Amino acid sequence: MCQKSSRSPSAWCIDWIGSGRARAALGVLFVLLWALPLPPSWSQVEVTGGKVGVALLPFTGPEAAKAHAIVSADLARTLLIQVASGGREHFEATAAVGSGSLTGRIVDRLQKGPPMERTFDGDLRTIAHQFADMITQQATGVSGFATSRIAFISQDTGFKELYIMDIDGANVQRLTADRSISAHPRWSRDGALLAYTSYRSGYPDVFIVKLGKRTRSRVAFFPGINSGAAFSPDDLTLALTLSKDGNPEIYLMPVEGGIPRRLTHNRATNTSPSWSPDGKEIVYTSDERGSVQLFVISAQGGSARRLLTGTAYSSEPDWSSDGKRIAYVARISGEFQVGVYELSSATATLLSSGGGEDPSWTRNSRHLVFAHGGSLYLMDSVTKQIVALPNGLSRCSEPSVSP
Repeated sequence: MCQKSSRSPSAWCIDWIGSGRARAALGVLFVLLWALPLPPSWSQVEVTGGKVGVALLPFTGPEAAKAHAIVSADLARTLLIQVASGGREHFEATAAVGSGSLTGRIVDRLQKGPPMERTFDGDLRTIAHQFADMITQQATGVSGFATSRIAFISQDTGFKELYIMDIDGANVQRLTADRSISAHPRWSRDGALLAYTSYRSGYPDVFIVKLGKRTRSRVAFFPGINSGAAFSPDDLTLALTLSKDGNPEIYLMPVEGGIPRRLTHNRATNTSPSWSPDGKEIVYTSDERGSVQLFVISAQGGSARRLLTGTAYSSEPDWSSDGKRIAYVARISGEFQVGVYELSSATATLLSSGGGEDPSWTRNSRHLVFAHGGSLYLMDSVTKQIVALPNGLSRCSEPSVSP
């Protein structure tokens, strides 16, 4: 198990407020931090610079207007679809909304094939989001993300607390009330757990929140730094930064706690691990060669290779779920910008010329959520179009999108 001391117990109610006992430490370092198949008769539109037209006809049923508004906003938020109320659009969609159900229908007007129809059951917002994702997939060939959630940090209360929300900014929930620093939230692949770093004891420890039970447990609290934990694709292992043996290094340890296995061995500061989707490799940030750069290492250990991004400072990597790209942050002339590194071509591209930090991929490996100026934004990494994700909170940072 994790090295324990006389500090606080290892499980709390989420809203329990208190402080653990401080321990001897090497110092405090805030580390650097779905899809239906297309029928053969349907056309698949490759969305690059333009948008696909979808006529969203009026819905029927007692909550038709509310569901229609949710779906319309979801489609617009993809930055791939031009929503219209009628006309000669490529696709036409409508729905019948009942009590706890929605039957959605989509027609490809150009191919004139049979309509696609499906019924969704559940609460209104969930089924509306599911229908929006169905439309997005059928109309563009790109998976939708309307059912996704975002974990993030906000200082709206004056302290850095952990929150979650739907990706449209609704259903905001504060998960901590520690009156301290929370940081680095990361989702498990099944969406049931959140790992994050907390300074509630005065030192950085790693906690895991069980969202269904609304409890949390402290899983890494060794002397020194315990931070930046990320779940492996099978949700069994955490990659994280520990400084228990000296400088901050990347370690692997069981999700439930246990003996960590060290991956990196150098005199640098190694932080911000992110797993490849096959679980075989980990990308992380290191100043091993002087400046802060991205490195990739096998999950079995060994030598790491540097990713040449072309900038002197590259950090905060996030590996896309298709395994093809790594999002990161570059610092150029004192300003942070979001970049993407293409693994197949070993080339890097800067996306957010207006600034951006903490990029996190959506499940389709095309859209990114990032923070800038205390607000959250969504970007189409192909067209570089951006849309705000307002949630009623200020000073937001470190978004992490659920798989």
